[in-house]
Amino acid sequence: MTRSKRLFQLILLGALALGFAQASAANPSEVEASEWEVSLATGRGFLENPLAGKGDAETYFLPSFSYYGKRFFVSNLTAGYSLLENEHVYLDLVARPNDDGLFYQLDKNSAASNGLVTNWFTHAQITDAEDLERKVSVVGGPSVTLVSKWVDVSFSWLHDLSNVHHGSETHLSLDKQYPLFGGAWGFGVGAIKKDVDLVSYYYQFTEEEADIFYNRYLLRYPLADATDTYARLHFSYPLGERFELRLAARYSDYDEAGRNLNILENPHTLSWFAGLQYSFGSRH
Repeated sequence: MTRSKRLFQLILLGALALGFAQASAANPSEVEASEWEVSLATGRGFLENPLAGKGDAETYFLPSFSYYGKRFFVSNLTAGYSLLENEHVYLDLVARPNDDGLFYQLDKNSAASNGLVTNWFTHAQITDAEDLERKVSVVGGPSVTLVSKWVDVSFSWLHDLSNVHHGSETHLSLDKQYPLFGGAWGFGVGAIKKDVDLVSYYYQFTEEEADIFYNRYLLRYPLADATDTYARLHFSYPLGERFELRLAARYSDYDEAGRNLNILENPHTLSWFAGLQYSFGSRH
């Protein structure tokens, strides 16, 4: 594995599976001057990959980065521009890589594969799911968050900006962070509806890949929208000005609708991280 590939997987583990770094980031409405922060966490993290033949990710080191200006902000793999911000509502334009495409970037399982499955009777050959290649798409659009004392409600509609699959995804989530034992704990639950264009690109064989089995696959796994759900918890406890104890976990449930189950191998995944985090930046 190249160093750049390894670094990408580290960022992916934090930004895609857990998202715990965002819990400590400043709210845009609270930023009076540009703020940035780099965090380096050491411990153990694990990202379970739902795709067949694609490797899980495991790490003992996890970097993250955030920047908040008066309007523009970046948090790991997400970039945005604030249109409206006050203590009750945020309205932003955001762009980020699609999660499904990122899973394809993880290494394949160590088991060797010839990349082909042969039918003994027809001698037809179809691509093995673990050898599928899909591009990462960048999705973007409006995002609104309603802030209250007990829970924050977020809604966003993100469309493919990179002309990869021309699909879109709609997010609805409930999140909040509360003080606990001198530290903070938080939760998040959400649903992501992905349209048929997005789902079929990442979770169906093309006619060229499936060959004579293409129509048979479509009959068994018909094209459809899919709605994925997730729940996550995180806890942080300060151990000085720059150090924190960090615990985070995320459970994801992938809707089987519209997905070829030869590609979606594990519709229920659990990812987690536990360790110590060192942070530095303009707020420290």
